Amino acid sequence: MDKEDNLKDTLKSIVIAVSIIGIIFLGLYIYSGIWPPLTIIESSSMQHGNDFTWGVINTGDIIIPKKVTNVSQIITYVEGREINYSTYGDFGNVILYYPEPNTIPVIHRAIFYITWNGPIFHIRGESKAGKWLEIIGYKVVIMNMGFSDRNLVVDLSKFIGEDGFITMGDNNLANSGIMDPNIIYPDIAYYAADQNVGIAPRPITLSMIYGIATGWLPWFGDIKLILVGQTNDIPTMSYVYLGITLTIIVLSLFLYDFWPRRDR
Repeated sequence: MDKEDNLKDTLKSIVIAVSIIGIIFLGLYIYSGIWPPLTIIESSSMQHGNDFTWGVINTGDIIIPKKVTNVSQIITYVEGREINYSTYGDFGNVILYYPEPNTIPVIHRAIFYITWNGPIFHIRGESKAGKWLEIIGYKVVIMNMGFSDRNLVVDLSKFIGEDGFITMGDNNLANSGIMDPNIIYPDIAYYAADQNVGIAPRPITLSMIYGIATGWLPWFGDIKLILVGQTNDIPTMSYVYLGITLTIIVLSLFLYDFWPRRDR
């Protein structure tokens, strides 16, 4: 009888656990409008340095991509810097987009949004930007960007007439070695935008956008990356935090299972 009761308890626990997981994923889907409603970060392009940083997007973190239906729903770095709006450690929204059809989405920050009137371009929000933004012909220079405090230069000369978002990974600017020799004041400016370094062939339009990055579940995505052998970019501390978290979970389950039922 005890074995039968134990079996029933086990089956009941499994059903409850599966139901809870199903409800969670259903809720996430309703919120995000995208399936699957979770995305695992597989590269270090959004990290702020070489190791794990709290509150930013590290390799192995999990985020929720939220569907967007209008470009006005996305706040760019230029707009965010003016109103002091930030996500994941820097100004503006982080978006997921397809650089080409049927490719893996890229998750990078929306730097600014451009529209064209003939050969003349306009940056959304530029009229409110401070002295940290400068336009030199078809080049846009944004000074003192990100955790690396570098200057970014974006060349728009190849995208005349193409509206869309200019995007960039936070870590890509910090590690860029592509300098513009013609911009030396107030300091060297670096090319790092996706559209200038071969990550995206054109400005990002609404049809290319998978969603805005929301939420943040750190290091749990490392489990998948470890299983598939994709571990090169995982920060050292992510392994430590993951190990501590899993140990706590296992110990909690063990203690619950062996704690006398009458004392629960």
